Amino acid sequence: MAAKTPILNELSRYCRYCLEDKRVTEYEDYISGKAHKWACWRFLGDIERAKKKDCQFYWDEAEAKKIVDWFALLRHTKGELAGQPIILNSWQKFILCQVYGWRKKSDKRRRFKKSFTEVARKNAKSQMESGVALYEIGPEAARNGEMVETYTAGTKREQSKVVFAEAGNMLKGSPLLQKFDVRSSRITCKATKGELKPLSKDDGKSGDGSNPALLVLDEYHQHKTTEFYDLAMGSNSKEPLLMIITTAGMDLTYPCYTTEYQYCKKVLDPDVDVTNDEYLIDILELDPEDYSNLANLEDRRLWHKANPVRMTYQAGIDKIESDYVIAVEQPEHMTAFLTKMLDIWVQLKKDQYMDMGKWKECGGELPISLEGAPAYWGFDMSAKLDLTSVALVIPYQTDEVDETGAKKVRYWQQSHSFIPNEERLREHIIRDKVPYDAWERSGWLTVQGTQIIDQAGVMKYVIDFSKEHKLDVKCFCFDPANAGKMMMDLDKIYGGAIPIEEVYQSHRSLNEATNGFREQVYDGNVVHEENPLMNYAMSNAVVRQNNGMIKIDKDASTKRIDPVDATLAAFKLALYHQFDEEDYSSYVDSFLDDMLGVG
Repeated sequence: MAAKTPILNELSRYCRYCLEDKRVTEYEDYISGKAHKWACWRFLGDIERAKKKDCQFYWDEAEAKKIVDWFALLRHTKGELAGQPIILNSWQKFILCQVYGWRKKSDKRRRFKKSFTEVARKNAKSQMESGVALYEIGPEAARNGEMVETYTAGTKREQSKVVFAEAGNMLKGSPLLQKFDVRSSRITCKATKGELKPLSKDDGKSGDGSNPALLVLDEYHQHKTTEFYDLAMGSNSKEPLLMIITTAGMDLTYPCYTTEYQYCKKVLDPDVDVTNDEYLIDILELDPEDYSNLANLEDRRLWHKANPVRMTYQAGIDKIESDYVIAVEQPEHMTAFLTKMLDIWVQLKKDQYMDMGKWKECGGELPISLEGAPAYWGFDMSAKLDLTSVALVIPYQTDEVDETGAKKVRYWQQSHSFIPNEERLREHIIRDKVPYDAWERSGWLTVQGTQIIDQAGVMKYVIDFSKEHKLDVKCFCFDPANAGKMMMDLDKIYGGAIPIEEVYQSHRSLNEATNGFREQVYDGNVVHEENPLMNYAMSNAVVRQNNGMIKIDKDASTKRIDPVDATLAAFKLALYHQFDEEDYSSYVDSFLDDMLGVG
């Protein structure tokens, strides 16, 4: 068996070593992060699945060997190995041989239509993408009898040309060079007429390149939208392939993190019931416990988890070492080191309000019954044409007790937003570069179909939700800007039975709520609905300081923070909820005393 399938056996051994964190030498160390171990488990499981008659795919050793042999005909373009044949290491084979080795029984075509690989920088990402691109317009196009289109796509044309240029350079000194016509804007295989071209930003918007046999998304973490990603959906090729290779980034609102990374982790995680047999995934990152204390990074062995190529030779290790020394001595460079060198997603924003990793950890299902729950509604009423948001904060007691013997209090948070019409929706999509249309379809956003924000519609949503779920509404909490009429209307509807409080937008008024809500999140005492619009707003929020006090800076953010403002308005009053008092007036008095500095 070993003689018949040497690549399959090499990959099986590689996976076992990774699962064991096996160390052979300083340069050959298989220590692996959790996500990569999941990918290894998946591969070993697929081998067992393929032995069953009802399995829809099989391993083709010959096809796996072809891609290895192809790379050996190409040449390294940089460093000490420049000009030498490219000999793939076991990790590179783990990715590329799976793309071409797994086949569908029904038509013998490739099993995988998409691949997502996340790894630290300078681990031969562009080399792998370029070699695949050349293979697709050459041998694969010939096998399928197609004149294929393949494209590389970066956020700028210069980025798109990185993979394109690498492909041209890899042909220099290669016996394959005479088989290709290399020009400044395209590479053409002479035999198949298949072409490789870099795309520009305008191509993504116009839909040019919408029939790619291969679409390479380079450094997807930099892409603000899914414009290029969506081009792959229109492919009519016999064996289309969307190939994403990226490093972690510094903006947790971009689609690579919010959508693809999260989905891919779920597919890999054996404890999550999400499967996709047509998506090849590998994520090489450090685990949270590796960097929760940055002093742990002194253990250089951990660096192998994200650097399957760079940590295999001394020059590569030395470069990571020198960057680490700089990051330790100059902490402002640590975020870049974590993302680029260790493939760790870190939000980078000056004066950012929330650690988005901690915020994400608090997402979950509603932990209590809403019926009879004490409810605090927060409102951030926009100008007539902008986004408007309402937020619900519900304090509830748990069975846990604190050091004083009192029951611990936690907070449920959810929000909903409104926009007047489809025209404004499209304007926001273009300006903010986020999928408001998808959020509207998923129920997180209401398009009212009016010329301006319909405050009566916003009020009806809150009243109807409160009645439907039988909430015990304790207070309506308003940023008074743009909200005067609505406050009077609510007071009239409820006949003064439910207090309506103004939460002024000063440092003194908002400091406690702004600090307090964040502290509760960091302590794990907030559970919030998994609302992508709310997550986007939270990632945008920055703070302004004044005499040691903070508040959310509305002027500093050009992106939406309305759901955050509504949440903090509600939390300002929810913070004073007294579970052992039926009379609301006592904790309203506490709130007012605090605001006025009394007591």
